[in-house]
Formats: sequence, structure tokens, C-alpha cells
Amino acid sequence: MTAADLASSAARWFPAASYAALAAVSLTRPALVPGVFGGSAPTAAARTEIRAVYAGTSLALVRALLAPPQTPGRAGAVRVARDVNAAMALTRLASCVAQRRLPDRPTTAFLALEAALAVALAAEHRRDRPAG
Repeated sequence: MTAADLASSAARWFPAASYAALAAVSLTRPALVPGVFGGSAPTAAARTEIRAVYAGTSLALVRALLAPPQTPGRAGAVRVARDVNAAMALTRLASCVAQRRLPDRPTTAFLALEAALAVALAAEHRRDRPAG
């Protein structure tokens, strides 16, 4: 395996594994999702919403990211996943600026994760695009 193959594999699997973990937590322990930030999901409707949005979106992204690079539409899905993560990281950072403080964990951890996912997905998107 070449260094380029290893980089491509990491750029593909790291985001997919991150989304798979979020889907698993959202499906099995939905109240944990807002709980990480001090919130709660006390009703069945709230937990259903978490499962639908967090798990559903995450599973769709896992499917798109693990599709073979030649799959029609995959490059667009990778681009969307890249843009979503970049937008979340930038919005989280803007919120910290607006609040005039960089909160402790988990906010900083999620900011770093979202930025890392955006970078990995940008690399994967560059590899997916046809040359020329």
C-alpha cells in the first residue's frame, strides 16, 4: 500500500467511522446526544427526533462515504459532507467568538473533530474528482 493509498483510506474511513459512531449512539442512547452539552431529551418525541435527524443523516453519510469512488453522485456526497463539517466548525467557532469565550470540552473537542473531518473529506473529494 502506497502513502497515497493510505491517505485515501484514512480520508474515507475516518469520517465514515465518526458518523457510524454518532448513528450508533443516536439510535441506542438518544438522550446522550443533548446530554453531552447539558441538555436532555425527556420525551419519546424528543428521542425520536434525535434518532431521525442524527442517526438518519449519519447513516446516509456513511453509505455515501463508503461507496466506491466511481459510484455516480459520490463526489457530490463527499463535497456535501465536507461542507457540512466545515460549516459546523465555523459556526461553532463564530458562536464562541459571539460569547467571547472558547468553552471547555466537549465544544472544543467537537470543533476539532469537525475541522478534521472537513479536511479529510476535502482530501477525499480532490481524489474523487476526475482529472482535467
